[in-house]
Amino acid sequence: MRPAEKVILYARVSHIKQGPSATVLDTRSTDQQLKSLRTVSNTQRWFVIAELKDTGCSASRFAVKDRQEFMMLKRLVREGQATLIAAWEVSRFERVTSDWLELIDACAEVGVRLWYSGRIIDPRDSDDRWMATVDGVGAEMEAGLVSDRAQRGISGAAEEGRPHGRPPYGLKKGAPDGGNRPTWIIDDTAVTDAGDTPVMIVREVITRMSLGESIKRIKDDLDGRKVPTPGGRQKATGEWSRQTIRDMAFNVGYIGRVERKISYELPRGETQTVTARARWPRLIDDETFYAARARLLSRQTGRVAAVKYVLARFARCGVCGEPVRGARNVHRKRGDYAQEVYVCHSHHVSRSAWQLEKYVTMLLFLRLARPDLAELLTHGGTDIREAIAERDRAESKIEEWRRAAEDGQIGPGEYNRFTRKWSDQRVQAERVIANATPSTEYAVLLDPELTRTWPELGIERRRAILRTVFSSIVIEPQTKNRFDPRHVSVQWQGSDKPLRGDEVDTSACVWTPELRDICNVQWTREQREKAGWLEPHYAWAAGWLDIALITAWDGLR
Repeated sequence: MRPAEKVILYARVSHIKQGPSATVLDTRSTDQQLKSLRTVSNTQRWFVIAELKDTGCSASRFAVKDRQEFMMLKRLVREGQATLIAAWEVSRFERVTSDWLELIDACAEVGVRLWYSGRIIDPRDSDDRWMATVDGVGAEMEAGLVSDRAQRGISGAAEEGRPHGRPPYGLKKGAPDGGNRPTWIIDDTAVTDAGDTPVMIVREVITRMSLGESIKRIKDDLDGRKVPTPGGRQKATGEWSRQTIRDMAFNVGYIGRVERKISYELPRGETQTVTARARWPRLIDDETFYAARARLLSRQTGRVAAVKYVLARFARCGVCGEPVRGARNVHRKRGDYAQEVYVCHSHHVSRSAWQLEKYVTMLLFLRLARPDLAELLTHGGTDIREAIAERDRAESKIEEWRRAAEDGQIGPGEYNRFTRKWSDQRVQAERVIANATPSTEYAVLLDPELTRTWPELGIERRRAILRTVFSSIVIEPQTKNRFDPRHVSVQWQGSDKPLRGDEVDTSACVWTPELRDICNVQWTREQREKAGWLEPHYAWAAGWLDIALITAWDGLR
């Protein structure tokens, strides 16, 4: 007799249509899918250990959003938490054949079976594996057909000048036309106490840009008048975005035209721009529109500044709180000598770039030398420990009910109903733990050769690693010209508060040969040049190594 199945239920929808045009498949929500799967579980006498669902997430190759719950499903499968995973149909799992085969391989490796479309698939069985592969190919083909139909519809709408997608700010959806196709009309709904309407705002913004007014001034004026942002896309801040304002001068829909790039049924890599007269009213005249566009284009340099400073836009000023930037200080008497420095916008602080970077790098290396490194890299602290305890408590409760069901005291249906609350708590705890899982830089941080290969890493990679370890770096003002680490405060990821260099107690500093090797690591001149460290010939402030060690090993005695 086969042991009772421990099953994970999974549901997914790409999007949900509402209204009279919605079909049965469109309205098949994740809750309805899970309800159907629960019925199957009760009938088959399965023990449900978790219910996962992704709403608004595509599983095709056109997906632009990660499926967090599906990633947790694969994690639980790899850990051997279940013996069966169930979904409404194969397309709920995957619509990409290669990813589908990867899931099948993962299940076969740990002996997990799959259930969908009313049957169980054993990935270790050759016939079942062949059938599952065919199903995955069919799911991907179905997604491709849907995309082809959508692209064909977009192309047809563009050629005929009909609207597609969400209307831009200043326009709104009107009543469908005779062919039940969407239409756009002018949005004249008052959005401010002064009676401003979206169409009035669009005309005002484009006209002001055509007269040469700066985008920043227009933004400040709209925010000051409390004009609502388009579509509520900036609800978090309640302020207008400069990019949103700028885009108005490049949206030809405001002058009643359609310009859309089409790649459907063209050779790979080729596109074709379709232009047509739009079937909705224009909001502004051509002369004003193109004058605004010309004004904005004349201000562009076409250059993209390369990132030269590792701590730029990351370290902050301790006075104004603004991020610092990199700059070059040219010596007044020696015009050939320029020192790289970090300064804030108001010049409250100015610190040698190579010295600050070297000090922060030493802090990083000493932090990575701690014996509890793995625990430090798992950000979350108390929250993680509470989540682990919550998960263990939920698992113990579920196990108690499962033993009662196996002893015949209750049936699987009662078990699933009684343990649903504990299953939800377990999944919620798993989410917290998964979100605290170290970043993609985890393997790099554990590399023992990192101290010697650090200059070889690109600036962007070094910036990512520092952001993984440090929560903030604050530069405080100092009176001396020489770099003093006591006026630099850092906050580690997972730490509750920042730690200033002048607050650490160096009396307990204990150096070991290994730690001295880390701080005395020598790079070649070529490596120093790659890291941007052109070291002057004066010494460091006294005791900076002790400060670095105690700061990095704070809380560990």
